[in-house]
Amino acid sequence: MRTRELFLQSLLFTSSCLMLLFLLSIAVHFPVGRVLFAVLIAVICLAAECFALFKLGQFLWRWSSKAAIALLRILHPGQSPATL
Repeated sequence: MRTRELFLQSLLFTSSCLMLLFLLSIAVHFPVGRVLFAVLIAVICLAAECFALFKLGQFLWRWSSKAAIALLRILHPGQSPATL
């Protein structure tokens, strides 16, 4: 059963990729198609940059929390961070 699912998935993936490639080859022959394709690529790149900035901000927030707790433990060794 799993083999059939994988075969069907790969068949659908291949056919959709080929269809998108065919549509792209048609679209780049027309000026409006080129503009729309450029806008689409720009939107995809912008979304990827926003996601990367979000992940970086999330990492820095977690890191600063750990650093603040470590500094508070060093500066006030007898107290827990929750009471400071």
